[in-house]
Amino acid sequence: MSLVLVIIGSSIYFLKFKNRQKPKVGVKRENLFEYYKDYLNLKLYWSSIALIIIGVLVLIAIFIISLI
Repeated sequence: MSLVLVIIGSSIYFLKFKNRQKPKVGVKRENLFEYYKDYLNLKLYWSSIALIIIGVLVLIAIFIISLI
């Protein structure tokens, strides 16, 4: 399960945000939909990083528990 979290998070990160900057929020836009799109991109960015971190932490916890 934790490997799935790491794979999903890293695939989202590398497919969508590779070689790009972190999505910016607060940039002046003419259309309200563009604000919503910026917010969703930022949320997806942080969610992909969180999935990777949670998956790695669970793998480390499983490894430590198996050693004990």
